[in-house]
Amino acid sequence: MTAVDTREPLKVSDRCDKCGAQARVRATLITGQLYFCGHHARQAGTSLVLKSVEVYDPEGMFNFGKQG
Repeated sequence: MTAVDTREPLKVSDRCDKCGAQARVRATLITGQLYFCGHHARQAGTSLVLKSVEVYDPEGMFNFGKQG
């Protein structure tokens, strides 16, 4: 298995594993990485965050503590 730098920004070619739209979030799990568009990332919500080792979320979709 190839190591992936989890800090690497998402590329335009990165696609949602559910629908193929451009990926906005990358979730790193013990078994590998999953990519999600904004819609499917929000749909997975807390469950995605709790199951992940790391979540790359440059747009701040999972700022649960932030109110506004």
